[in-house]
Amino acid sequence: MITQVDDARLVVTDAPAADAEAVIRDGLSDYNFSKAGYRDYRPLAILVSDPETGAVVGGLLGGTSFGLLRIDRFFLPESLRKQGLGSKIIKAAEEEGRRRGCSRALLTTLSFQAPGFYKRQGWEVLAELEGQPPAPSRFLMTKLLAGTEAQG
Repeated sequence: MITQVDDARLVVTDAPAADAEAVIRDGLSDYNFSKAGYRDYRPLAILVSDPETGAVVGGLLGGTSFGLLRIDRFFLPESLRKQGLGSKIIKAAEEEGRRRGCSRALLTTLSFQAPGFYKRQGWEVLAELEGQPPAPSRFLMTKLLAGTEAQG
């Protein structure tokens, strides 16, 4: 246990060990539980697979917690875009969020990715973080999930 800040050693890395990630993840989960009295985080994945090979070629990753659906990653290869599949995936994620008791959804997207796509799906820009060139701008987007069922 660290009792003084001066005793702490900071390590900056792009490759944390699994046990180090577990300390942070589990520590935060335990803290949240001590304050909220419950744990409800569940990961969410909607996978798109090739019908011939069964290999995953795209999809959506995120999770739900404390009434919020969070979309972390969403990718479809160019060959599967502009055919309605992306809309189906987003709708499936939103429906699963509602089923899990979420009342709102949240995601970030880059200016060259899909802010227009999300707007067409009913998402709103909560904030725009302008990038310093050559970095793109980022959009924090949200959507109210109407018809949310009560958690039970």
